[in-house]
Amino acid sequence: MSTRNVTMVVDRKYAEENELGFAADPCHFSDNSYVNMYLHHDGYPEWQGVQLANWCHTNGRQDGSALAAKLVHDHYYDSCYLYADPNHIDHQYTYIIWSGKKDRWVSCWDNYNSYNVFVLKPEKIISKYMEDMEYTDFANGEIRWHKADKQDGLYHANKLVSLFTDKIR
Repeated sequence: MSTRNVTMVVDRKYAEENELGFAADPCHFSDNSYVNMYLHHDGYPEWQGVQLANWCHTNGRQDGSALAAKLVHDHYYDSCYLYADPNHIDHQYTYIIWSGKKDRWVSCWDNYNSYNVFVLKPEKIISKYMEDMEYTDFANGEIRWHKADKQDGLYHANKLVSLFTDKIR
């Protein structure tokens, strides 16, 4: 089963115009998002939330369009798609990276239950949600595509060894 998610990059001035601010339903900001990046897998906060927080630490850009382009580059893998409107995509979590100022915030909205999961700075997301997983090491130049390649290759190699071993026995 997949936990589908969308990540948006929105200038924080739009949150200032909404009474709920960063905690508002992302549908209010879809017209102002620089990107709507759909990822098919692992959208829960313990993975994608931490991935985005780690990525934010490495990418200090304030300009939303540059931030969005770098986000897509670094997070792309086979099941990644870009959509014009995130409101017509079936997904559980919507993450918004708020651009425009040096202090970065990320919000997470649960679309299936219609509530704000969190509005946190990246370091708080890491301290609250990080688990014992092999996250992408963005700080050392790793990106999702290369990490997926390595993991997929290792998985398939181990699967072949297992199949051959079982046949020999």
